[in-house]
Amino acid sequence: MDFVVEPKRETPVIMDVDVVVVGGGPAGTCAALASARNGADTLLIEAYGSLGGMGTLGLMSVGGSEYVTESTPGITKEIFNRMREIGGVINYQEKWPKGTISNPLGHFAHWENYSLSIFDPEAFKITVNEMMEENGVNLLFYTWFADTIVKDNNIEAILVENVSGRQAIGSRVFVDATGSGDVAARSGVPYTEPRDETGVSMPMSLMYKMSGVDFEKLLEYQKKDPELTELIAKAKEEGELPYYRTKKSVKDMGGHYEALYSGHPHLEMSPLIHPGEILCWGGPAPHEWGLDGTKVQDLTKAELEIRKQIWSEVNFLKKYVPGFENAFLSAIAPYMGVREKRHPIGEYVLTYDDVKNGREFDDVVLKMFPSPGITIMRTGQRIVSFDIPYRSLLPKKIENLILAGDITSADHGAFIHMRSVQKCMVKGEAAGTAAALSVKNKVKPKDLDYRMLRERLVKQGLLTD
Repeated sequence: MDFVVEPKRETPVIMDVDVVVVGGGPAGTCAALASARNGADTLLIEAYGSLGGMGTLGLMSVGGSEYVTESTPGITKEIFNRMREIGGVINYQEKWPKGTISNPLGHFAHWENYSLSIFDPEAFKITVNEMMEENGVNLLFYTWFADTIVKDNNIEAILVENVSGRQAIGSRVFVDATGSGDVAARSGVPYTEPRDETGVSMPMSLMYKMSGVDFEKLLEYQKKDPELTELIAKAKEEGELPYYRTKKSVKDMGGHYEALYSGHPHLEMSPLIHPGEILCWGGPAPHEWGLDGTKVQDLTKAELEIRKQIWSEVNFLKKYVPGFENAFLSAIAPYMGVREKRHPIGEYVLTYDDVKNGREFDDVVLKMFPSPGITIMRTGQRIVSFDIPYRSLLPKKIENLILAGDITSADHGAFIHMRSVQKCMVKGEAAGTAAALSVKNKVKPKDLDYRMLRERLVKQGLLTD
């Protein structure tokens, strides 16, 4: 059987609003808040039961804080400041001062002079829930985006599925914050496949958390064996660590930054905000597998295989590594951390050359800073800031759709410098602001007067005058 024909049916329209944001991750959360604050009747749709995406459910609650400092712009700064008030965020250097042995901070080996933050995923969830309520954002949890109804290059409605059945939702403007460009792809927006210079996507990882770790004991041992090399060798001799792959050097990879993700056990860990907790990068899926995060079979394979790897790594840590004797696996993220998915083609596709050369644009909506680790590995030096133009938020073909977060229109080389929880948050705020202003001025997003958008972004702190 090659295909089936679905019976014709009438799908009830349960809501008709000004702006619909699809996806409640870092980008969607800030997009919905920005839209509502700018006067739009806003609905945020999320497939799970809480907001924050990879930053909460995905356990990725530690990372670059270039947008989480005193000069942090907009809603992102507000969220982190409110979390700080309830003890939900600290600066990394507050917990691990400069000069501390790099491991178990190995994941940030190239980030020595970079400001990092750790936050409590539960504090993030409750904080943004409160902000949604304060700003009148409508929420639909446990709701999966299914398809779009497109007419004359405009999305008339989206179709969703949940426990109540199949439903339709209408809107003036839609924001795709799915992280994988699902709304764009279902609407016919052209896109490029997730591919790097080697022809495959960035490898997937599955984050997990260990609790009950004695850090003092671990760091004392690492004074003589910083990267646990001796213990790994001993475990291999005993026939353990069956999934172990030696981590390749940047030189081995021909200067390619994928060396970051080439080995297993990754053994790149990061202490979390609560005592005795450590975040571990499960996997990653071998680069050589060439898995694609937009293919469900590949996602399934990665989930099955990386869980095996995680279990073997947990057993290794508990048996061999001082400080892990009483530790236990306390959480595995409920979904795969897919670093790269579809790249929708926008009215402008940001390129790696734009990033490398710090290009400025007349329709800039954000100034961003490249990923420090990747930059140093590729060039040996840090790159200055670069602009993201408004046109990169506007997809080809569809008139009333705005791109937010990881699917901002960019090639692979530019994309790798725009991907993080905090960077997605500010990109989401820019997208949500544009959506609301488009509705308010009764124009399509592509016809919105950039001067009006810029003025608003300056007031919100995303741009300087």
